[in-house]
Amino acid sequence: HILTGILIQRSASAILKPRGLELGVTATLAFLSHGFLDELSRVTYHPADPDFHSLFWVTYHTLVLAATVAVLIWWWKQFQCGIAFAALPDLDWVFIHGQKLLHVSIPFYQQPHLHNLLGFIYHKIPPFASLTALINQLPYERHYPWACLWEALLVVILWLLVRRKATPKKSAPRK
Repeated sequence: HILTGILIQRSASAILKPRGLELGVTATLAFLSHGFLDELSRVTYHPADPDFHSLFWVTYHTLVLAATVAVLIWWWKQFQCGIAFAALPDLDWVFIHGQKLLHVSIPFYQQPHLHNLLGFIYHKIPPFASLTALINQLPYERHYPWACLWEALLVVILWLLVRRKATPKKSAPRK
C-alpha cells in the first residue's frame, strides 16, 4: 500500500498543479488503491488469522514489517499524503484489534468501516465492479506460503517504479 501511495503522489506532483489539486487527487487515488490491492491480495499469502506458531508466517511478517519501517523512514517526509491515504483503511484493524488487546469497547467501531466502503465501491460501482469481476477470476491462494512470491514480485515492480528517476520534460525549441 505504501509504495503505491508514493507512486501515486509522485505521479500526481509531476503533472498536476496547483498543489491542492495534486493532494486531492493523490488522497483519492491512494485511498482507492488500497481497495484495489486488497482485491488483488487473493493471489498472495494473506491468511485470515495470524499464525505465531508458523516459522514461515513469523519470518515473512517480520520482513514485511522491517521493509515497511525502512520505506517509511526513507520516504515519509516527501510523500506523507500518498502514504497516509494509501494506508488509511488499515486503521480499521488498529481500532478493531486494539479494542481486543486493550479490553475496551468502541461501539461504533466493531466492523471495518473503511474496508466496507472500499468493498462497496469495488463490488457495486462501475467501472470498479468490472475490475473486481476480472480479479475474482484469479486463483485464490491466500493460504499458500509460496503465494508470497506474487506479492514480492509486485513490491519489486513498485519499488523499481518509485526509484526510477522522473524523465525531465523537454522544453520546446526556441525560435
